[in-house]
Amino acid sequence: MKTRTLVLAGLVLLVVAALMAWPVLNRQSQVKAAPDIYASPIHGGCYIAGPSDCRLHVEPFTINLASGRKLVKFQLITIQAGTGLQKVIYDFRPDQSNPAPPSGNTFTPSLVAQDFAATCGKSYMISLQGQDTGDATPFNLGLTGQFTCTASMP
Repeated sequence: MKTRTLVLAGLVLLVVAALMAWPVLNRQSQVKAAPDIYASPIHGGCYIAGPSDCRLHVEPFTINLASGRKLVKFQLITIQAGTGLQKVIYDFRPDQSNPAPPSGNTFTPSLVAQDFAATCGKSYMISLQGQDTGDATPFNLGLTGQFTCTASMP
């Protein structure tokens, strides 16, 4: 009887210790390394190009790469407020005609998102996603504030 009680008490202590350690172990496995790619704040908006033609634009921004890293890609993605609908409006992937910047430098694309169609009267945000050679997946580098395209002209 005494042996059974000691074994049972030991098992209970093991279970309690495992349950107390679980949140710490689980949290450590979920920690994601910080990226070595950053961007200046991004700003964008909408303008009316014609009687029922609204267009998106994004102001120039800078992507900063850590020393020894190269830009793999970046994307600008619109997010329509209220619906959550997403659409890639610019997809940069370096190639021979569009070379990546050297490692350790900054990259400032110009006119990456001009004249992309939008729905007049709808609200949007634009997300900048970027990935360098050290990252397995893209990181969110910035998000504009929500803006609304004005209603089309009569």
